[in-house]
Amino acid sequence: MSRLQRQREDHAANSVSLLISILVRYPQIVTVNFDPKHKTLKFTFMISEQISDERYAKFKMKLEENIETYAALIQSGKPDIELHMVRFEGFTSLEVKRDVQTLTQEEISLIIELVVAEFGDQLITERGEDSLLDEEISMQDEIIENMLEDLRESFQERDLIGFREEGRVLVFNKGAENRKS
Repeated sequence: MSRLQRQREDHAANSVSLLISILVRYPQIVTVNFDPKHKTLKFTFMISEQISDERYAKFKMKLEENIETYAALIQSGKPDIELHMVRFEGFTSLEVKRDVQTLTQEEISLIIELVVAEFGDQLITERGEDSLLDEEISMQDEIIENMLEDLRESFQERDLIGFREEGRVLVFNKGAENRKS
C-alpha cells in the first residue's frame, strides 16, 4: 500500500470516527451526515410534535444570530449555515447543515444547547443509564475537534451517514450503494 493510499485510509477512518464521536457525545442528534462534495456536516434532530412555522422562524433566526456571533468572536469568517424543517404526522425533523471549514466542536455544543433550550422535553434523544462522565465528555470534545481539523485539511471521498439503532452507533458510506448500481 502506498503512502498516499495509507493517508487516504487514515483520513477516511478519521471521518468515520468523527461521526461516531459526535453521536456518542450528543445523544440529541439523531443522524449526522458528511457530504464530501460540499464539505458539510448535517445534524438531524427529532421533535415529538409538529412545530409551527412561527416557532421555526424564531428558532432559525436565533440559531443563525448565535452562530454568526460566535463566528465573529472567534474570527472564523462568516459561517455557511442552513436550517430545514420537515413535518411528519406527530413529529418534526430539524436539520442543521454547517460547512466543515469554519465549524468547531464548541459551535456544535452551542447548536445543541440552543436546540435543547428551545425544544427541551420534546426533543427525542437516545440516552439511558449510560450517560457520559465528565472525563469522557472532555475526551470526546477533544476527539471531535481533532477530527474536524483533519476533515478541513484532507480530501474526503466518502459520503457518510451515522445514526443510532437499538443503542448502537452505526456509520455507513452512502456512496457505496451508488457505485453498485
